[in-house]
Amino acid sequence: MGRRNTPGAVFRYIRHMLGIFSRAVIKTGTAESRIGFASEGGGSYEVWDRCLTVDGKRAYHLGNVCQTCQFLFERLDGANTSVEVDRAVDALGVGISSISDPVVAGIGTGLPTDDYIVCLSDAKLQLVRPGDQDDYFRKEQTDLWGVNAFWDLPHDPRVPCYRAGDVNLEKGVRLFHFVIPMFPESWLKKGVVSEYADRFDEEASPTPIAIALLDVKGPAIFEGEIVDPAEHWTIAHFLIDGHHKAAAARKTGRAVRLLNFLSLTHGISSREQVERSVDASSPE
Repeated sequence: MGRRNTPGAVFRYIRHMLGIFSRAVIKTGTAESRIGFASEGGGSYEVWDRCLTVDGKRAYHLGNVCQTCQFLFERLDGANTSVEVDRAVDALGVGISSISDPVVAGIGTGLPTDDYIVCLSDAKLQLVRPGDQDDYFRKEQTDLWGVNAFWDLPHDPRVPCYRAGDVNLEKGVRLFHFVIPMFPESWLKKGVVSEYADRFDEEASPTPIAIALLDVKGPAIFEGEIVDPAEHWTIAHFLIDGHHKAAAARKTGRAVRLLNFLSLTHGISSREQVERSVDASSPE
């Protein structure tokens, strides 16, 4: 899936970019995972809409498989809980520093069966609410696609989320990182957030866990012409554990250590594009 682009040097414009410092390709997971991916047909398409599920309930709509439709995510009723990894609580509280840590392999076995690039990264998080000045759907997406033709409004993801940087890969190709919670920050326990904030001040690296996918999207029609002038490469990192840690990092202004399992099969992208997005997110 996904259109291929001619490799090129990363442009100089980078905003608060998530930085991947360790990675490995693994095959892991189990059919009994609480997390899952689901799809359903639409019109003449056997597979059209995609969802992320928790405990069999739809937690996020992930948009459709169309490569010339807008990228989106939208919180649904099933996005109301973390998937706590009990056997890794202590390690995640202190922080993980290496992909080779046995805890990483153990966490992977609780995910849906897939091929992943598992990454450790540090990211400065910017909390953005729908409609804010820095809301991607109000700003960058509207600049490229315009507003929703039916509602005459930008897309509403129905949840505040974190932006974690963006970078120009080449002319007309831009990569964005989003870190997306299962529920709003207002649901968090202030005491737990403060506890993790103190750990950040002690130079620890409390580590949330995310499952992610890359969508490559570009408009089919631009300024009235059928051309392909631009693409948005969007990596959506869905937090499955560590919401208090992410909030504490934002509160203290520190970068958060993120353990991320990036799917090689569930995004609207090719394996080559996923690997390139990881390369672009890795400090030189």
